[in-house]
Amino acid sequence: MRRSLLFFAAAIGMLVLLTSELEYSGGSPGAKTGSPGDGGENCTSCHSGTPSTVEGWIESTIPAGGYVPGDTYTITVTGTHSGVSKFGFEATAEDSENAKTGTLIVTNADETKLTNGNHSVTHKSGGTAPSGDMKSWSFDWTAPEAGTGDVSFYAAFNATNGNGSTSGDVVYLSSQAVTENLGTGLEDESFENSVSVFPVPFNDRIYVKSDIDISEVVLYNSAGMLVKTINADNISNNELKLNTGNLDAGVYIVSVTGENGERITKQIVKVN
Repeated sequence: MRRSLLFFAAAIGMLVLLTSELEYSGGSPGAKTGSPGDGGENCTSCHSGTPSTVEGWIESTIPAGGYVPGDTYTITVTGTHSGVSKFGFEATAEDSENAKTGTLIVTNADETKLTNGNHSVTHKSGGTAPSGDMKSWSFDWTAPEAGTGDVSFYAAFNATNGNGSTSGDVVYLSSQAVTENLGTGLEDESFENSVSVFPVPFNDRIYVKSDIDISEVVLYNSAGMLVKTINADNISNNELKLNTGNLDAGVYIVSVTGENGERITKQIVKVN
């Protein structure tokens, strides 16, 4: 009888380990980035081991002069581990008060998704396969309002060994701080003031017009998922009509990029 109970307990334990790995192969449950706002929680909450802190695993297109409030930038996180079988991650952005800040936007829905109330980005099951000993993921981040100040990006990485359990995995933590650009020039303000997006709210179409050359218009939904991209070849006289009759009602984000790289975002709402 005792042997049967021990066997049953061992089987349950193995099932829990296997279920945990299968569940989290599709993404972090959220709030596991190792950031102060997440209470320092990281992948070791579910996987064994002690995390190692590494530098340079988070990169961005934010210039050395700092982010411009309201502009959108690309964030790239890259993990590397010798002999890794699969790689997972979760990343977030926080201000100096450890509050989540900015808007995270998924740009590769096959490999990444939002988690933790849309305050973090994590891997999907289709985004865990490394290239050699390395794996990179990218997503966009729209900077918060003026006066937010310094922002830090945090990411936790889990390098798995493919043994079918949560043991033997290696966890890494990385962070990257950026400053706010307090000297936004007249040129950026001029581009923002030249762009019009209407009507608001909208129904079956959106119009985008500008007095300055436009190179790209991108539409995202409220979950940060890419809906449509229109490049310069399809923009006539800096004017665009986008048919939206097939979109669900809700909040959307329009990102407009000028020919010199200036970028502004506007939030709009679709009604039925």
